[in-house]
Parts: sequence; C-alpha cells; structure tokens
Amino acid sequence: MHVAFTRRPDGGSLADIDRGDGLRLRLRSYDRTGTVPHDAVHLLGERALGMARGLWGSIRAGALFDSLEIIGGKPRHDRYTVSDRVRRDHARDLRLAEVVVGVLAQGIDRRAPVVVTELDEAWGITETGRAPFTAEQVAAALTDLRDLRERWRRLGPDEALAYTWCAPRR
Repeated sequence: MHVAFTRRPDGGSLADIDRGDGLRLRLRSYDRTGTVPHDAVHLLGERALGMARGLWGSIRAGALFDSLEIIGGKPRHDRYTVSDRVRRDHARDLRLAEVVVGVLAQGIDRRAPVVVTELDEAWGITETGRAPFTAEQVAAALTDLRDLRERWRRLGPDEALAYTWCAPRR
C-alpha cells in the first residue's frame, strides 16, 4: 500500500492512499498542532514496532473511518460490512496503537530506553505486562520519526512525503 502525505493549508495533513486493490482513499488528519502528522506517526511507528492491526493494517484490511474517503476505484458492494468486521476484529489493536503513537510523538526527542519505559507504563494502563517492543524497534521508530519531522519541515506546498505500508512481521 502506497501512502503520500501532504500539508493542508490549515496545518493539518492529508494522506492519499493507493490500497493496492484498485481503491484510492484520502485520509484527512484531525491534527494541526504537532510537528509531524499524527497519521504519519501511526504509519512509521506501527511499521517499526510490528503493529500489523493498528490504523494502517486496518485500512489495508478494509476498515473505513469518518476521516477516510474513497477518491478512486470501484468500492466493494459489501465495504461497510467488511469495515465493521475489521474494526471489530482489530479494536484492541486500534486502541493500543493510539496509546503507542501518543508516546512516540511525545518521545521523538528522547532516547530509546526512556521511550521504552514510557511505552511500558502506557501499555500497563489497559494491558498486563510490558509492551511487546524491543529497544531496537523503538530506536528505529524514533529515527524514522526524526527523519519525518525534518522532511515535513522542508516540505513545499506542492510536495508529498511518500511511504509504503506492508504488514509488519512480528
């Protein structure tokens, strides 16, 4: 799945998505205050941490959200049924992805061991035990997010940041 992030005039972001099945989507972010687009933090963080059923894995599997519109291709006749099933099946992972992304966004300038501790603490709010991420995964996520931040700062009005989402292996 190919994703291109662009900046909206109001400071938020848009993500144009080629899902790979003939459908093209546009995801409109709700963020306007972060140094990086929230949905891009999802993509890079979920990918680096191996979260295959978070926001991006759910979109790839057919989930639809209020902020997501179909902009091209022929949608499936049962798209709403598929979306409901994916969202139900992925509900736990979607909630955890929001927690994890919040920690990553806040920890972008911290060292990986500190962020690992913060992830463990946040994980413990709804789950038992430690977060299932290695220090290497967290370090890779932070490196990707710092790179995103620099690229986003330099992004021109007609430019996009392109990424590929493929289901991570755990």
